[in-house]
Formats: sequence, structure tokens, C-alpha cells
Amino acid sequence: MVISSLVVECAADAVDAVAAALAEQAGVEVHERKGYKLVVTIEADTVDASSDTAGSFVGIPGVLGVNLVYCNFEDDPTL
Repeated sequence: MVISSLVVECAADAVDAVAAALAEQAGVEVHERKGYKLVVTIEADTVDASSDTAGSFVGIPGVLGVNLVYCNFEDDPTL
């Protein structure tokens, strides 16, 4: 399993909507809201799946940026 931690930057008026949209995605958990930033984790089977999930965040209305903080991928079966 691959576990990634990210900070998602949002438009100030879209934080709640972005948090709700992220929480609906499989393997994604929103842990904290701080101003216009969300602390998020992704649990995925592979690094590529984690990257694809994170990449999909930019398609959510109100997302301004996605910043990777940490990634643990020692159990990725594709490596």
C-alpha cells in the first residue's frame, strides 16, 4: 500500500465544497481544514494510482493547487 499526504489549496469560498468532493473519492481522507488549505491523505495500491488520484484533484472546482508532503511506497508491488 502507498500512503501519501498532501496539502490542497482552495479558493476561499470553495473550501467546504472541495473537502466534500475529496472525501467522496475512494482512498481519500480529509484530516484538517486550516484557512483555505486542506490536509489530505491518499491510500492506494501503487504509486501510479496515488499519483492519478492526486492529479484528479485539479479537476475539482475551487482547487488552486495540490502539494505533496509525504509518500511512503515501500509496499508498492509494481516496484
